[in-house]
Amino acid sequence: MKISSTRFKINLQIEGGTLVEKRIIDLGGKQVDLNNDDIPVALNYFGRFEVRDWEELFFVAVKCLFLEFPDVISKLCSKDPTQILFLRTTTIDMKKPRRIAPIIFLETQRTPIQIVQAIRKIFHQAGVLNINMKIEVTSPPTIKADLKKILSEPPESVEIKKFSPPKKNIPKITLPTFSLDQSVEEMLAALDGVNLPQEKKSPPPVNKNSVGSKDLEVPVFGKLFFTLRGERYGPFANEKVRYVELMKYLAENFPDQLRKCAGRHVNSNHRLTLVYGESYLYFREPVMLPNDLFADKGFSDDALRENAKYYLERCGFKFESVIFP
Repeated sequence: MKISSTRFKINLQIEGGTLVEKRIIDLGGKQVDLNNDDIPVALNYFGRFEVRDWEELFFVAVKCLFLEFPDVISKLCSKDPTQILFLRTTTIDMKKPRRIAPIIFLETQRTPIQIVQAIRKIFHQAGVLNINMKIEVTSPPTIKADLKKILSEPPESVEIKKFSPPKKNIPKITLPTFSLDQSVEEMLAALDGVNLPQEKKSPPPVNKNSVGSKDLEVPVFGKLFFTLRGERYGPFANEKVRYVELMKYLAENFPDQLRKCAGRHVNSNHRLTLVYGESYLYFREPVMLPNDLFADKGFSDDALRENAKYYLERCGFKFESVIFP
């Protein structure tokens, strides 16, 4: 049972005989109305993520922000982690660390107010003025005495519309006329000549991916491939996914060749794309590869193809014979 009250401007829900208050906390507001006993339900940030407690909400929020602002999160790790942000590159002295990136950890055991302050601090460091993040919270259950008081208030008037099913256009059937001097055979012959309306049937769905179809389409999960040593890999959804899988293959099968290339600028962006056994905090989108190698996939599609061409040539392959299309 749900009650909408304009007086309190809250959503109330009765669960198991107890009253639960649900509120939306907007992190973009000037003041955040938050209590230490509030229980988080979900995080709303370009989608809704259900959470069990404040620790999980803190981790999900910072993980989302790391995917959007990896440079900001990486730079914050180099500052004093004992203040508001609680980010560091090791788990030393951490009580409940959660891994944000391969070498970035978040201390999640904080109070709700500290968590909100940390999230807002990350947004401010990223230069985001209009924070579009909200938190759904519930308060501890209300006692039955308060429940009776709220239920005694007059409910809001609700307009109930009578349901009327849509009218169907029933086609008319013209029946023949009969006379008393007609035989049974003549009547049956007249009935056989009546034109009955035909039910319109929708054509069966066309499977465009079936063999022999004129409109053969590529499946929605992608159309990018690469071929190495006679074996085809893919399809991949986008260029980044293909690049990561290609680099994993090369790092596993040609580790010595890739280690010689680590630490070099190999594309027109003049940024490091691969490192071996060292910190990669300033990678925009770091990826852990086999044999202690780390790559950055945070480039445009054209730059990723430049990277792939460089590393394939160092491993003895031609770019044109590997990357399709």
